Amino acid sequence: MDVKKKSKKLWHKPNIKQYISFILCLMVMLVVPIWRDNKIIGINLGSRNEEKVETIKEMPDGTVIVNTSEICKDIMGYGGKTPVEIYIKSGKIEKVVALKNQETPEFFGAIKNSYLLESLDGKTLAEASQTPIDGVSGATYSSKSIIANMRGGVAYALDKNVTSVANNADSERLPLKWYITIVIILAGGIIPFFIKDNRYRSLQLILNVLLLGFWGGTFISYSMMTSYLTNGITKVILLPTALMLVTAFIYPFFGRKNYYCAWLCPYGSFQELLGKCFKYKIKMHPRLIKGLNYFREALWFVLMWLLWTGLWFDWMGLEPFAAFFFTDASAVTLGIAGAFLILSLFIQRPYCRFVCPTGSLFKFAENDYKS
Repeated sequence: MDVKKKSKKLWHKPNIKQYISFILCLMVMLVVPIWRDNKIIGINLGSRNEEKVETIKEMPDGTVIVNTSEICKDIMGYGGKTPVEIYIKSGKIEKVVALKNQETPEFFGAIKNSYLLESLDGKTLAEASQTPIDGVSGATYSSKSIIANMRGGVAYALDKNVTSVANNADSERLPLKWYITIVIILAGGIIPFFIKDNRYRSLQLILNVLLLGFWGGTFISYSMMTSYLTNGITKVILLPTALMLVTAFIYPFFGRKNYYCAWLCPYGSFQELLGKCFKYKIKMHPRLIKGLNYFREALWFVLMWLLWTGLWFDWMGLEPFAAFFFTDASAVTLGIAGAFLILSLFIQRPYCRFVCPTGSLFKFAENDYKS
């Protein structure tokens, strides 16, 4: 009898309203990649008069330009494909130019400001094929995708098997980071059901901040979800991302609402940890709290409207989760993240409770979006 009672407390049967909310949530998110990119999980939904890309072309001065858009079309960065053009003259590489992509601007800016794109300049194709290329810290997925494109372009120019370069791109990612990320997500997704201890909770929060946040850059955000819905998902980040999405969207079906936010979100964890460091807390009047909840809902609807109408997609890059890549995040993003972290000393999880658009989406999916 005790076991049955305990299982009922752990899990609850989903109701029809939750199924409807979840389906509506998915439809809401699918609007963005269709409107912005005209494709879903990498599948083009129709022509928008896109120009045909030439893989290789020769300029009047003898310069040969290799475009990796088709050669490395299966290689994904954090936000999508990262094609490059490789300029070759007299058998040597003159320069490598990054083409238009959907990476978060502040992350990709770190690559443009580094020497990554210049690392093959002046080398012959044979030398370039053997030259090690260092990635950029803080923009791991983007830089490794760029490197794979550079290698793929060089291999193409040497008439090598480019397909093997594209298919093996995932193997270049950090395996240790991947395994540790999986362990932390599984710990946060399972252990809290069986261990009710504040000390363990504090440990999980610390691991979320240091390893999921700063070290791994693993979290759920609008940018991430939109990217995966648009371009699909690479094998390396499939499992950790899937596990996080399960805690965010599937757990609530069985009575565990707000689970991802409470137990895995690195930025939410950071706010809570800082709140534990300072005992004084501002007492907020219930009417103020209710008003801030209404503000959060209104803000979410406005931001979603901006996405649906195509007026402003870039607000997704301002979510403070991007601040974990602090060396590459924009000043505005860092300012927003820092301001709410300071507030969290005096108010419990202020960003999570009164602003977070990603959290509002979860609430919508959970049929829990009313104040």
